[in-house]
Amino acid sequence: MSMNQCADLLLLQLVPKDRIASITYNAHGGAEALFPGADAGIAINHGAAEEIAAEKPDLILAGSFSTPTTRAVARKAAAPLIELQDPSSFDDIRRVVRQAGAAVGETGRAEALIARMDAQLSALAAAKPARPYTIAAWTGDSVPGKRTLANAVIEAAGAVNIAARNDTVTYGSFGVEELVTAQPDVLMVGAHSGAQPTLQELKSRHPMVRTLFAGRTVTYQETALDCGLPQTADAAVRLHADLSAIGRRGAP
Repeated sequence: MSMNQCADLLLLQLVPKDRIASITYNAHGGAEALFPGADAGIAINHGAAEEIAAEKPDLILAGSFSTPTTRAVARKAAAPLIELQDPSSFDDIRRVVRQAGAAVGETGRAEALIARMDAQLSALAAAKPARPYTIAAWTGDSVPGKRTLANAVIEAAGAVNIAARNDTVTYGSFGVEELVTAQPDVLMVGAHSGAQPTLQELKSRHPMVRTLFAGRTVTYQETALDCGLPQTADAAVRLHADLSAIGRRGAP
């Protein structure tokens, strides 16, 4: 049983469906973005203690912020609770995938996922550009610092994270004016997937931003960066390809 979206997406890659009691109601969006259909037919839960008692799982995968109630019910249900930390680097991803693989008895599958990721990263390392682009991975009001997956992806793609120039560790405030003043080579924004854009997404569509970064804006799959999955390397591969395309167009 999984009680965290990121744990959901990892569990779906490690074990067959018939071994999964349930995944969270948040799993579908991420699964559709990364591996469509992987969650089809699997029961969902809402993270409630009552669901643990009813489903009687033999193992619970949760996030790093499991509630005391969840822990208490897991103990009563005699189900081991494995708390997966939120990765902020590719080394963290390797550690978490191995932790989950060992917990569900699928160490071979875990190593296969890691091997695929590492092969992608090695290929990227061999193809780094002579002149790396400077990127602002902008949410509309902040940029990711040094200890974030976004920074790891940017570096793996052979680029430079604009926020890595300062002391920003996680996410730091960064408005439209700061973006224009910083003048990064490329703007990186999350792909919009909802029916209505968020306020932050509307900021990224500011006329001045669109004009300034015309032909120099790339998108990324938010789930791959938010969760720290082996597919995070896919985001780095795509970013590298997008930057290469920008270079072929002669921009910036």
